[in-house]
Amino acid sequence: MKENLVKQASICTLLAASLLAGCGAPEQNVHVKEPVRPDSVQTASPSPGAAASDNVLAKLQLKIAQAKEAREVTAFLDENMPKAGKATADQMFIELQKFYDTHLPGLNAGFTEMMGQPGTADKMREIGYPADFNKIVNDDTLKQWLKNQAAAKLQLSDKEGSYFWKVDYDALNKSYAPYVSDDLKAYLAILSLENKTPFRSDASLKISRDELGERTLAAEKVLTAYPKGLKADETKALYSEYLHEYIHGYRYEAIEEPGMKLIPLVKQSYEKLVKNNPDTKTAGIVKEYLTVINANKDVIYSPGKKGESIIGDPKPGIDVFWKELDARIAAAFPDVKTAK
Repeated sequence: MKENLVKQASICTLLAASLLAGCGAPEQNVHVKEPVRPDSVQTASPSPGAAASDNVLAKLQLKIAQAKEAREVTAFLDENMPKAGKATADQMFIELQKFYDTHLPGLNAGFTEMMGQPGTADKMREIGYPADFNKIVNDDTLKQWLKNQAAAKLQLSDKEGSYFWKVDYDALNKSYAPYVSDDLKAYLAILSLENKTPFRSDASLKISRDELGERTLAAEKVLTAYPKGLKADETKALYSEYLHEYIHGYRYEAIEEPGMKLIPLVKQSYEKLVKNNPDTKTAGIVKEYLTVINANKDVIYSPGKKGESIIGDPKPGIDVFWKELDARIAAAFPDVKTAK
């Protein structure tokens, strides 16, 4: 076990050193230096700053390997990130996300089992919304366990009445945004807003279409500013979710019957976005979509089959545009490569 931990720490040290080498600011004044004669070549020693960053990342890896609870990892970041440089802070945040990815499935599986124990579900119903764990009485063990997860910057959520834990990006934003680089700071700001007010839940839009348009533009702004950012791929995926929902996430309330036309309020949202943000990539895509809508005289769907559904298939021109949307997004952000 000890040999594995040392090996992990060594790998982390090499990884951190290579990443830090590529994250420095560009030189403003470049001077041509005289070639160094072979007999004067000396082996460069790592700078104190690089050695310190390697050390803290190695310690973080060791903490992750040994941690019994997630709050041990976040406590390490709370203590050490304020003392780290931005490049190191970025890597600490990336490692935390990787830890959450591997930690949450097991945590939620155990939580599901816990909820099946006699009386636990009844006690959980007492916490209300937003959750107040202090409302749990006569079970200090459960209460403290819940508080420990929240201390790890995890958020209790529910779906169709079932509780589960997810990353609390609002808490991460408040704790770590001051220390990371600008691209991660912008990424955290987007996720913090999404964390507080998800744009979609239970297959329905939970914010206005105008608000969704603003979130789409905000994601575009980050992608345009940081196309090679550490979280550019994830930001592009969120942008795609937003734009797909904005353009064709229609429910019955967005369509007039029996003509199957887009309601004026939705079309007005498109027109306002294009008018107010003419130089954005999003406005360019929405403007093209408006051309298709106008060509169809605002009719989006064919009528459904009697006795089966109210809404039928999308009109041919509309359907083609929806199917080509991913290609339009890829063309709009060619420098952001989607991870495979």
